Formats: sequence, structure tokens, C-alpha cells
Amino acid sequence: MKTEHKEYTITAYTEDYLGLISRINAIFSRRRISMVTFNVGPSEIERVKKFVIVIKETEESVQKITRQVEKQVDVLEVHYHRNPHLSVIEYAS
Repeated sequence: MKTEHKEYTITAYTEDYLGLISRINAIFSRRRISMVTFNVGPSEIERVKKFVIVIKETEESVQKITRQVEKQVDVLEVHYHRNPHLSVIEYAS
């Protein structure tokens, strides 16, 4: 059975810690997953960073990556969702 790669957005809220970007990037590099986009900036909460990462993978792979990112010491919360705009495009064609 062929698994389909779909676009997912992973959002992580982390403490403002030096070197955390490298650690999160290493999780993706070790699994040989390229990122479509990788954005980091301040969140609504002071001293908390918000990572928004878009990848094209299987849901099983995204779940594993999400769990791996959650294990990082300075990560407060991680969640993912499938990008809804792609569903509209798929059904429209």
C-alpha cells in the first residue's frame, strides 16, 4: 500500500532558548525531511517563541516528528494539522 505525502503544518511553542533552532532542525535533518517553510518568531506570550514548520510527509511520519520535538526540554507545546487549502485544490481539479 502506497502512503501519500501531504502537506502538514507543525506549530511549536518554546521557551526563548539559545540553540533550540539548531536542535529542532537536527530532528528533521536526521530523518532526511526537507522543510517547505521554517519560520520562528515571538508568540503572544512574552519570552515564548513560536515555530511554524511546513513539511510534505505522511501523517505517521508527522506524528513521530511531533513527538520527537515535544521531547525537547524547552518545548512547551507542539501540534500539527493538515493544510486545508490543499484539500480544496484537490477536489477542484
